[in-house]
Amino acid sequence: MSRQQQLNAYIDSVERRLRLAATLRGSAVIAATALIVTVVAVLILNTYAFPLRSLTLTRLAMLLAIIVAATIALVIPLLRLTRAASVKHVERAFPAFDDRLLTFSERQETQSGPFLELLAGDTLAVAETASPHDLVPQRTFYALMAGGVVSLGILLWMIAAGPGYLGYGASLLWTGPKKDVPPLYDIRVSPGNAALRRNTDQLVTAQISGVQTDKVQLFARYQSAGRWEPVPMKPLEGAPGYQFLFTAVTTLCVLWICRGSPPSR
Repeated sequence: MSRQQQLNAYIDSVERRLRLAATLRGSAVIAATALIVTVVAVLILNTYAFPLRSLTLTRLAMLLAIIVAATIALVIPLLRLTRAASVKHVERAFPAFDDRLLTFSERQETQSGPFLELLAGDTLAVAETASPHDLVPQRTFYALMAGGVVSLGILLWMIAAGPGYLGYGASLLWTGPKKDVPPLYDIRVSPGNAALRRNTDQLVTAQISGVQTDKVQLFARYQSAGRWEPVPMKPLEGAPGYQFLFTAVTTLCVLWICRGSPPSR
């Protein structure tokens, strides 16, 4: 193997090591981004009791964030990491090359002959003390791999078996609603839709799960009224839940809410 071939092999090994480092770094950033955006999305959705109508928009926002992270942290660095960029990186890391490696890399594409062979031999003498392993230490690889694996592991654990609303929300975002998993927050109203005789009484009850609260309101609006009127509900006696008795019911609409405000219409 000639000295030029040996030096080209050295440049190739440097480029492979830099690409591996960029790949591991980008992968770790992608995994960390997926974990972070999942936690942030779950925290936001939890404040609104995980409305199913918001899942698609939330997933699109998460996907966009992950794509942006992958583009910035992985795709662009790999595209920029050409052979010439690798040579310049080595020159900055090891000043002893004194532009010899850069000169060799640029001139071998257009020149050949004994001068280039002498330059390759002179540059190889410096390359013996500038190992690619010194350019990117092995501990850096281990740290990047550990960061990516830990982030991905935490995310998978949250999706598969995470406790509380974090696990519920992560599973909901990544795998979708499941028939065998009850909603984390739920309000069951009885009787629901019902037809009543005019001027009769109607007891309305509510069973609330997933929310700790000592104040529950029912919003009612008579057909002739212009806005919803809030009325407090009383706890059921001897059973969990809340109740409110409508007396002498005429024509009205009833809306249950546990958080937020009644509709404007």
